Amino acid sequence: ALQYERLMSGVCLHCLSPRRSDHPCEYCANGGMQHLRAAYAPFHYHGVVQQLVVKLKFGAVDDAAHPLANAMLDSIFGIPFDAMVPVPLHAKRLSERGINQASLLCDILSTYTSIPVLHALFRTRNTKRQSSMFSLSKRSSNVDGAFRLAKEVKGLHLLLVDDVRTSGATARACAKALCDGGAAEVSLLTAAVAPPRKHKGVLHV
Repeated sequence: ALQYERLMSGVCLHCLSPRRSDHPCEYCANGGMQHLRAAYAPFHYHGVVQQLVVKLKFGAVDDAAHPLANAMLDSIFGIPFDAMVPVPLHAKRLSERGINQASLLCDILSTYTSIPVLHALFRTRNTKRQSSMFSLSKRSSNVDGAFRLAKEVKGLHLLLVDDVRTSGATARACAKALCDGGAAEVSLLTAAVAPPRKHKGVLHV
């Protein structure tokens, strides 16, 4: 069932958002890839993939991580990175869940790629869940300034890792902190990409 959710065609080659070939990518045009060099992901956030991500995020089910991580490996095969940086959870959220799904994915990926895992970021406040917010401004303000450097990243080519990209606000906030800290460039790897939401004709990134 996983193969039916593969990102194959009908997506922007830069950000992987759905697009029609004869139209510019709205996500990129609206700054969705700000501070990010490239985006990699194997799946649409739908069906069995969505079920696996939810299990991974809220059920601490290790078995859900491996099929996702294996597919993520294919997305970055042969691309060099100095380190992988998991999107961090706040300490309170980590205590509630018992696991950071991004860290778990990084650990599996590192085993196969030998790319080291660098816990270069920490969350300065326990932000609200992005999934509970529908507007661009609320999602952006929720994570604005919420990430700080925990490790030296100057000159490094980094791969930021998370389970799913929805609006991309969290990824952009993390990438900004890394770039402000001197990272040479930051790319994003997720297991899945959710379609951007539209409200009254406005694309929310």
